[in-house]
This record gives sequence, structure tokens and C-alpha cells, in this order.
Amino acid sequence: MEEDEGNWLLHADGFSTLTGTRTGIILTILEGDELEYASLFDFKALNNEAKYETPIASIRMALDVRAKNLIAYSDSQLVTNQVEGRYEVKEERMKEYFQELNRLTSQLKNFQLH
Repeated sequence: MEEDEGNWLLHADGFSTLTGTRTGIILTILEGDELEYASLFDFKALNNEAKYETPIASIRMALDVRAKNLIAYSDSQLVTNQVEGRYEVKEERMKEYFQELNRLTSQLKNFQLH
């Protein structure tokens, strides 16, 4: 599969429940194709962890389809502000998620998080 230089939009929502962490992902190329994905992670996570697990899973999905330009919409102000450098990542566990997110986004040509 060759790299897709088109612009992809990503909408994702993640949350934590007593039975596990759930996520819903919609990945759309602006030319019209749309991929939908829902997942139940097989572990319990705090809500802030779920807010990182969702974009991480979403970006992996985008990389799997060889997307290079990704505009992502997150329902988490915390993650968005940490990625944009407005909030500091303080907790050690959150730093691991933050580093993984940065590792994945570095594989993209262009990345925006809103």
C-alpha cells in the first residue's frame, strides 16, 4: 500500500467504565472514504489514561492506512493542551502515554490536534 498524502480527519472518543475502556474512532479522508472502528480495551484504565489510549489507537489506525496528513479532534482538553504544550504532563504514567503519542505523530508528515 502506498502512502496517502491526502488529508485525513480523525474523530475519536474514549472513556472508562467499570467493565473496561471503550473507544470509538472515525477516520475519514477528505476525498470521501470513511473507516469506523469501535473497541473495548481489555484492561481497566483511569479516565485520563483512556483519553490518551484513544488517540494512540486512532493514530496507529491512521498509520496502518498510510495516512501522512492527519487532523485529529479530541474530546479531551487535557490531552490537547498537553500535546500543544499549554499544560505540563506531571504524572509518570501520563508521561509514558505522552511520549508514545509523540512517537506516533512523528511518523506523520503533518499533525494537528484540536
